[in-house]
Amino acid sequence: MEYLVYRSKALVLPDSSSCQSIVTISTLKNLLFGLTGFLHAEDGLFIQYIEGPSRPLWDLYSRLQFDERHTNMKLLGHGELRRPRFRKWSMGYSSSDVMSLKNFMAEATFKKTPEQASCAEAIWFFMGVSARIDLGASSSV
Repeated sequence: MEYLVYRSKALVLPDSSSCQSIVTISTLKNLLFGLTGFLHAEDGLFIQYIEGPSRPLWDLYSRLQFDERHTNMKLLGHGELRRPRFRKWSMGYSSSDVMSLKNFMAEATFKKTPEQASCAEAIWFFMGVSARIDLGASSSV
């Protein structure tokens, strides 16, 4: 099992039907291919964590590079996992309404911007968002 984290410039708004479509379709496809993922949309930025079997994971990453709903994709990191980090999610989603990446980066990393987030910082952020949703402090989509 592997994971990857990427950042891109979002070309759709977080509350748009296009963004909702990403979540709906990805939920179904991720179940089919044994992937889990978490997408955060905020201030013209997408940051996404995806995990699962190697081949479907990297096939998806290749397809995402041609998705017209975002641009300037940058792989922040990848690696191997012994077990899933987000096994409850076929496709988690959040926006700044759930938790702000901008605020998280400013407070947790001494004033770094979301565009400067490392792979590890993105994963810590996703774990925080996931916990907020799991505890009922906020809701996704």
